[in-house]
Amino acid sequence: MAARTLAQLGHDAVVLEEHDEIGAPVHCTGIIGLDAFAELNLSRDTILAVAQSARFHAADGNTVVIESDQIHAAIVDRRAFDEALAHQAVAAGAEVRAGSRVAQLEPEQHHVRVRTVTGEDLTARACVVACGASYRFNQQLGLGVPRVFVQSAQLDTPFPPLDQIEVHLDNRRIPGGFAWVVPFRRGGRSRAKLGLMSERHAPASFGTFADALAARVGAERDSWPTPRLKMLPLGPVRRTYASRVLAVGDAAGLVKPTTGGGIYYGLLSGHWAAETLDGALRRNQLDARRLRVYETRWRDRLGPEIRAGLAFRTIAARLDDRAISTLMELANVDGLVPMLKRTANFNWHRDAALALLRNTAFRKVVLNSLLG
Repeated sequence: MAARTLAQLGHDAVVLEEHDEIGAPVHCTGIIGLDAFAELNLSRDTILAVAQSARFHAADGNTVVIESDQIHAAIVDRRAFDEALAHQAVAAGAEVRAGSRVAQLEPEQHHVRVRTVTGEDLTARACVVACGASYRFNQQLGLGVPRVFVQSAQLDTPFPPLDQIEVHLDNRRIPGGFAWVVPFRRGGRSRAKLGLMSERHAPASFGTFADALAARVGAERDSWPTPRLKMLPLGPVRRTYASRVLAVGDAAGLVKPTTGGGIYYGLLSGHWAAETLDGALRRNQLDARRLRVYETRWRDRLGPEIRAGLAFRTIAARLDDRAISTLMELANVDGLVPMLKRTANFNWHRDAALALLRNTAFRKVVLNSLLG
């Protein structure tokens, strides 16, 4: 996104992609609010399905369905999604070099020097760090790393048809997190993306969840692929700018704290970084003080969302399974579902989180759980 925007604004942009193929391997479930496609001019050809509802499951079997006309979640083919973005960047005039993992990054007075593992040397006036949650260069650049991480495990497999997304809440087996089943069709066949995020023991938790799920739907668990494991940041790094350098997406710790979703924030931050660099490049003012405007911009827009999301997640992670089940019962009988229908938005979570925290019955259940 940063390269596409920079090229559209008339700048020479080169993307150094560490893998030999764009979008592979796939680490992401691939869900993004549908309105982002119009907002950011994304290819709709990569959409596999669109969901407007999800069924939440408690550990004791209680369930509640949340459905809203305001929620349109696009389930995308993540590899094709990345490929489409790369094609857009190239069409705009950017260059994408696959198999070019960066080994060294050195900001100097008049340029940034970059060396790849294959020994290729490049110089540029500025650099956008978009290397995900590896943080290989963050300490060197004085950016720091996120203070909060969770573990994730996920896979894509043939699966019996389901009518809606499932979210499973079980704090005993999935501490501080949740599991999901995201159904879709590819090539005319029913499939699902299965995964979870957890504060610890994600591989073991996923195994337990997958075994129970396979038994429930009558699937062959042994035929499923090994889940791909990943660490997810849940909060921004200390600083997202340095002299001639900006960090975006997971590399900046810019993800939704409630779900760990990073596609939308990654796209937004890439676009904002490019717009910041456009002015800085034209004025030839690329010192850290001038590039700080990028951080001011994302903090103004995303800061309230991230703060509310972190606060809500901290509370939710401490709820026991009895409280989760009670909240689902409450949602079915006490008007929480209509309230969520009014406030829920797939890309923006703050309004729904604050609405829940303002609800007297919700607060009572939470306080009872936190106080034991």
